[in-house]
Amino acid sequence: NLIPVIELSFHKDSKESESNLPPMVIITPETNIYRRVAVIHTTPEDSFVEFGCDYGITVDRIRRSLKDGGNVPEEWNGEAASTGIGEGMERNDIVSCLGIDKSIESIDIATGRYPQCKFVLGDALDPAEMTNIRALCERSLVGQAPSVIAIDVNGNREIDGVLKCLKSVINQDWKQQPRLIIVKSRYLYWQLKKEDDSFKKI
Repeated sequence: NLIPVIELSFHKDSKESESNLPPMVIITPETNIYRRVAVIHTTPEDSFVEFGCDYGITVDRIRRSLKDGGNVPEEWNGEAASTGIGEGMERNDIVSCLGIDKSIESIDIATGRYPQCKFVLGDALDPAEMTNIRALCERSLVGQAPSVIAIDVNGNREIDGVLKCLKSVINQDWKQQPRLIIVKSRYLYWQLKKEDDSFKKI
């Protein structure tokens, strides 16, 4: 039972240098698979951002996995973790993983549960906020851009909303294009599976 991998036709135009190739996108239907794929495919050399981090479970699992794998990034000191983007951060607050959610309640809960992780308010569907998120990554993330991005925007919402978020993330002018994007969406997963099965019957 393979997980659909899609090559997106709507990524931004680029010169296709090795560091700026379009990312691979993996679509997962369920939370447990989504988290397992994120842990397995995020290496100690990576930096990780989750959009729709909710209560922070995936971000903390990635932080622990990176630490166990030999990468021991500076852990977030927990101060000002639930502030908006750009508030309460210093230049030396560098982390390997970051959680973003548009719900202040989710960010507060995540911060309380996982004070070693960095969480901030932000909405990937708001162009101005996405610009601020990119700037935050440049200031606070190892490598100044995420190499792995996970998207769980209420993973079972309608396909159009998930694709809009995916397009917003891919079309950002990151310092370096992410190599991998992992998306949790049951509807998109089954739509792609259905299309793949139809293609095989031809």
